[in-house]
Amino acid sequence: MPRKPRRTAQDLLIGRRLRDRRKFLKQSLQELSAQVGVSYQQVQKYESGQDRIPASILFSISKALNISPNYFFTRTLEDEVREAFPDITKEALSEAMAFLYWLQRIEDRTLREQLRAMVAHLSSTSTGGPDIPKGAASGGRSARSAKAAK
Repeated sequence: MPRKPRRTAQDLLIGRRLRDRRKFLKQSLQELSAQVGVSYQQVQKYESGQDRIPASILFSISKALNISPNYFFTRTLEDEVREAFPDITKEALSEAMAFLYWLQRIEDRTLREQLRAMVAHLSSTSTGGPDIPKGAASGGRSARSAKAAK
């Protein structure tokens, strides 16, 4: 009997993206499995990375979740944040993503810079830590230079 291939980091990433998208759409395992034509246990195995997803099933899953199959293979902002802050909690990541969504909707650049400076100041006063982590300042400006520009 042939051995199953070992799961790879890519298998785990695809499974995580599948689970995240399904939950975002508030679909149950049973609902997705019925749309795709596999058992809900099989969907669980795909989400955990335990089983690799055949191309035809991945295409069906993509259609059921209303996304392109490329969704499973491209890096997202969430991936970048997880890489930059490996210890981030799910709650903090969710809050950060919501904050970024709201921040990008503010068209006034000066207002966005003032908001970033205010958040950096509040963070440094509550934790005693640095204003902004290295590489996190937008446009190459730190919170200190934003304060000095006032």
